[in-house]
Amino acid sequence: YYSRLGGPHGGGDARPSINILLRRQKHTDAGLKMAKKALVLQSSSATKGDDREKEKVDALKEASNIFELGGKDCAFQKACTDEQIALIADQEQLRRSYGSMEVAPPSSSLTSTIMSILKYGAVDPRSAHRLHADADKIAKKYKVTEKRLWHVKVRAFSESGQWAALRNFADSRAKPPIGIKPFALAAIRGGKGQLEIMHYLDRMTDKSDGEDRYDLFCEANMWKKALEEAVKLGDGRKVANVRSMCNSPDIQSLCDRYI
Repeated sequence: YYSRLGGPHGGGDARPSINILLRRQKHTDAGLKMAKKALVLQSSSATKGDDREKEKVDALKEASNIFELGGKDCAFQKACTDEQIALIADQEQLRRSYGSMEVAPPSSSLTSTIMSILKYGAVDPRSAHRLHADADKIAKKYKVTEKRLWHVKVRAFSESGQWAALRNFADSRAKPPIGIKPFALAAIRGGKGQLEIMHYLDRMTDKSDGEDRYDLFCEANMWKKALEEAVKLGDGRKVANVRSMCNSPDIQSLCDRYI
């Protein structure tokens, strides 16, 4: 097996040291060293495009073979390496499918891959349904948790300006697994108007939502609403905070009634 590490792209100082580790039956260390070589190839600018991707996959396959030699002791490392190899293949297929390097760019992480698929809906709206389906397919294949996927989608839609998609996504569940706050925060930080922001805040009706509603109103500089929330909470410090933060004499005068 050692001689197989001597392929045309296996050079450098890595190969002899990996052979030594293998002779000593240190399969974990040898496999990790080969996997590290793949990461070096990933960040290298000496080789371009498809050739760099092929070299990286070849190095990862070698790492997987080494981990296999280690049996149960290397089972986790082998599974992670095989998953990365599969992800690279899926990324290549996605780029071909949409004819764009913006979708699943080479060397992107799993989260970045899903983000890029969803963000491409802003570039090609007619493919949005298919893009969403492909993002869900990748998430399911690589066991992305529901909450993590929801956070990724909120980020992707808001960062790419797909506000209608964000609203539809929020409205797809009566009680989203991540709550409504991330949607409201995305709208606020995306510079959306009060009408859009209130679409989300109006859904935060539980008594336990009061603190978050107050914080979000402050984040949005909606000082009258923030004051109303502070009064509901019976929190004088929050009222004082509104008074010190806002620049409206009328609202400051209202605050004085409750301090």
